[in-house]
Amino acid sequence: MKLFVKLLMAALMILMIAGCEKDENPVDKKSGKADVKKYVAIGNSLTAGFQSNGLYRSAQKYGYVKLISDQLMAAGAEIGTFEIPWWEDPGSPGADGKSARLVLRSLTGPVIVPEGLAPGAQSNLQLTRPYDNLGIPGAILYDFLDTTNFVAKSQSRANPFFAHVLRSSNFGNSVLAQAKNLNPDLITFWLGNNDVLGYATSGGTSENMVGSVGPTPTAIFTQLINGAIGALKASFPNAKIAVANIPDVKSVPYFTTIGPKVAASIPAGMYVRYQKHGVTGGSFDSTTFTEAGAPFLTLPASGYVTELGVASGKWYRDNRYAQLPAGIDTSKPFGFHPLNPIPDKLVLDASEQAVAQTSVTEFNAAIAATASANGAALVDINTFFTGVKANGITIGGVKYTADFITGQLFSLDGVHPSSKGQGIIANEFIKVMNAKFFNGAVEPVDVSSLPGISVTPLAKYGYQEKHVAQMSYPEWQSFIDLWK
Repeated sequence: MKLFVKLLMAALMILMIAGCEKDENPVDKKSGKADVKKYVAIGNSLTAGFQSNGLYRSAQKYGYVKLISDQLMAAGAEIGTFEIPWWEDPGSPGADGKSARLVLRSLTGPVIVPEGLAPGAQSNLQLTRPYDNLGIPGAILYDFLDTTNFVAKSQSRANPFFAHVLRSSNFGNSVLAQAKNLNPDLITFWLGNNDVLGYATSGGTSENMVGSVGPTPTAIFTQLINGAIGALKASFPNAKIAVANIPDVKSVPYFTTIGPKVAASIPAGMYVRYQKHGVTGGSFDSTTFTEAGAPFLTLPASGYVTELGVASGKWYRDNRYAQLPAGIDTSKPFGFHPLNPIPDKLVLDASEQAVAQTSVTEFNAAIAATASANGAALVDINTFFTGVKANGITIGGVKYTADFITGQLFSLDGVHPSSKGQGIIANEFIKVMNAKFFNGAVEPVDVSSLPGISVTPLAKYGYQEKHVAQMSYPEWQSFIDLWK
């Protein structure tokens, strides 16, 4: 931990120095055309084109930055081939070494399962320069400048994507260094989501970058975002930079799907026992999932809500507990008895929701301030998706919503956008960049032309009324590992 803190402070000093360099060549912010020679995208799994718990070509080609690059070239940009670290279908491996990509199937009921196939090959490895898409699934804001050996990082964090994307130290030992190698005149930057999402997806149990449970501390996040955007501006004083902020993590289907399904199925007058933050044993805390401040159940809870009311220890067996935690008695009805409550890791309670919301609000204030200070365009994804969550969005006569699967905006992991969702995000970037840089020259993506998600396996089970596709917690492990 002491070594980490020293590395962090050293990195911050580098960024502070870089951020102090004077911008001698202010960019023409209204060129009237897509006058771009090199476009580089910086981000995490959202930027990488990650979908349904995996990175695979048939999703990557519809990632929002690939769609932006296509629209730029159609508008006259001379960026050439937008190079991507392709992972061929069926895609990247999960914790078991097989393809992690999720599929929706109809077996004894609707289920979400990994494909279980051998992973695809990594291609485009022989490219003799860095990739234009530098989105790294699982990356936190600190990873933008971290020069730690990325092969070792892939191993220590059970995350193959650092080595997959950065690939060779010949191009630089950090994302910033590899971006410098490309000398872009257009940069999109969308990092910081994982600094709070890792905490939330774990049910409020995971540690942050400094070793405490919770999101990245706001003071550190603020230093990092100021330094990161300042370093980009100093390194590329003529570049157009678009920075996106962080959506409300609680509005994605990963958190909003299971609780309402349980609420609709439990008998009147009954309530569910669950563990609040930090509780490992029995608990008298209860919910109907309908009261103000009700806890959220995460999507991995889908594999256990069928056990409600049953004398079950399935959660503890699936997670290979050597012995039950003190105070737990699995001979009692699961979820309906204080000695066998729903485990904390499956629950985002009211206090954990508040922690996540505070971090998102404070992080976004820091992002807005540094974007303004450096003349960058701000893409307000937070406000946009809050509106979509509340009201949906209609495009070409089709209404899209934030509902799991049937809303068509999110992939099967409930966090990452579908191909249509990626197109909608691309259009938010394009709208902002058109207003600030291109004077409307770049046409929006035709969302109707992008592939959707088949809901056929759900139809026979009356999904909208009471069913949700099932998937057990261990099968989510490679997804949750992204933020370790």
